[in-house]
Amino acid sequence: MELHVLHKHGWSISALAREFGLNWRTVKREVASPGPRAYPARDEPTALTEAQLRHLERRVTVCPSIRGTDLHAELQRDYGYTGSYPAFARKLRRLRPAQVRDPEIRFETDAGIQTQADWALLGDGWPFGDGTSELSALVAILGCSRAPAIRFATDRTRATSLDKLVACCGDLGGVTREILTDRDPAFCVGSTSNGSAILAPEWVDLWRCPERGARACRPYRAQTKGKVERMVRELKESFLPWLSGQILPSKPTLADYDALARHWIDEVVLTRRHRTTGRIVGEAWMEERQLLTPIAPRLSAGTADELVRPAPLVIDLEQRRLGEYVQVRDLAEYEVAAL
Repeated sequence: MELHVLHKHGWSISALAREFGLNWRTVKREVASPGPRAYPARDEPTALTEAQLRHLERRVTVCPSIRGTDLHAELQRDYGYTGSYPAFARKLRRLRPAQVRDPEIRFETDAGIQTQADWALLGDGWPFGDGTSELSALVAILGCSRAPAIRFATDRTRATSLDKLVACCGDLGGVTREILTDRDPAFCVGSTSNGSAILAPEWVDLWRCPERGARACRPYRAQTKGKVERMVRELKESFLPWLSGQILPSKPTLADYDALARHWIDEVVLTRRHRTTGRIVGEAWMEERQLLTPIAPRLSAGTADELVRPAPLVIDLEQRRLGEYVQVRDLAEYEVAAL
């Protein structure tokens, strides 16, 4: 339309070609045509049939939150759909009703400020020693760099929880200013009349340092420690499938599972660019660990015989990539947003 209008106002074919960066033959052909160029319709091999489309509409109407992978599997199994999931997902987006979500507040902390920790329940039937056992994994993650540490256990008692948490802090390179957990009985013994958590004495006395303390998030506020919640989910959805392709010893121990978890972290987690921070996790961790307080010898004595994850290769910390802007908030705003 612009070519037609400018040509009627006296622009020459060569002037239009220079202005729009086109070949003069293309401009001449467009100006001579009575209307816009028409393109023939292309075949769409992954198009949905009428029966497949009706099935999707029924399922999405009844179950708006149904997973797209489940719908794709249903079409393949019951309707002979042969398209890939990405091609199917593009069609599903046009059918699924828009979901209105409440606005979320993302809390970011500076380096060396906060570690988040939580238990991941992995179920029973895991090879352990001469038989099988129920396994759990304590997951800790640095709030700034998103570097994680994972330690496995066969129980979740208070003594085990504190011991594994100390081991995770050792894997991360030290202790941050505070450690945030949920209200697990291993860390909390109750709550006050106003809802504040009563921390376990062993948990409070563990560090013996007034500048560093334990915190418990408010009840039913799992998003307060969303970073470790996301890592727990990734442990189940990414690490466990990865673990299925590894070779376990004939009589695996907790140390064997810990070593495999560290290998997965070094190979998969630390090498990727985090979508929120826009930084390579390993690079950010190398920078943050310099601000951590080393584990006291009295705390690390019980884990001295366990494996310690080696530091990543030397990374140039000057290499940075501009990513999504993340607002840094003070920790005091946790309580304000939770009210």
